[in-house]
Order: sequence, then structure tokens, then C-alpha cells
Amino acid sequence: MPMNLLSLFLAFLLVLAVAAGIILLKHLHKKEAQLQSALGTPGLEETSSSPYEMSAIDQLLYDRCCRYMTEHRPFLVDSFSLQDLANAVYTNKGYLSKTINRFSGRNFRQYINYYRVMYAMELYRKNMSLRVSELAQLSGFHSTTSFFQSFKIVMGEPPSHWCSRVRRKYLKTNRND
Repeated sequence: MPMNLLSLFLAFLLVLAVAAGIILLKHLHKKEAQLQSALGTPGLEETSSSPYEMSAIDQLLYDRCCRYMTEHRPFLVDSFSLQDLANAVYTNKGYLSKTINRFSGRNFRQYINYYRVMYAMELYRKNMSLRVSELAQLSGFHSTTSFFQSFKIVMGEPPSHWCSRVRRKYLKTNRND
């Protein structure tokens, strides 16, 4: 049994190495083309790989980010940064930023705040006596105002309205039991 785990781990590392190699080669090729263009020298024309290849690699990276955010909840740490996430998922922050933007439609700060809002909602469902200011603090926001704004962007309504609606639904469901 331990040998199977070792084999799986080695296969995973191999896939990561291949993906990193592809990304590095594409980056180097792009830099070479930019340098040749800037110098005015003829060179290899930029050959793009199929959109499917890059999209699959990008999707793997984005999925890894989402899994990391869900499992480790780094958004609860005040100082958590794009560089911290890039380090955690073994990539550079420029590439990570573009990938997050492409797949989520959000910049890094909005992406983090989305997870904070989802966490605040989870907290409230578990403890409906929490106030909005407590939810803001417990979910990693610096202020109630930034929590309010982010919540409204993510959910389309203020946190107080959402909390009231969830509370009413909970009471109605429990009354009927």
C-alpha cells in the first residue's frame, strides 16, 4: 500500500514538472520573440500552442488556488498577499494574477473578498446571533465598511438584508417541523 502512495505522489510531481516546463518554455519563447522584435532582428515567429493546452494548464492552476483557499482559509490572515498565494501554489504572481482574473472575473483583492464573504455566510448559518460587525471581523475584513461593500458586490444585497432573509427562512422552516 505505501508503494502505491509513493507512485501516486511521484506521478503527481511528474505532471507538475511537465506543466511547469511547458509554462517556462512558453514564457521563454515569448520573451525571445519580444527581444527580437525590439531589436528589429528577424527570428522565429511566435507559435502559439493550441488554446486547449494553455487553458487546461491555467484551469489546473486556478483549481489549485481554489482548493488551497477552501482548505487552508488563508484569507483570514490580514497580511495574506498575492505573493503568498503564488508561493503556496508554486507559480509567479503575475501569471497567477492573470489566471485568477481570467477564470473568476475578479482581481486578486476581489477574489480574496469573495472567499471572505462566503466564509462570513457560513459563520452566520452556524450562529445567527452574530452581528454584521462580528461577521466582518471574523471573516478577515479590515473594516465593516469594506465587508459591507464586498458583500453587496458578491451577493447583490447588503449583509443585513441577507442575514434577515436567512433568519426568517430558518424560523419558518423550524416552525413547520
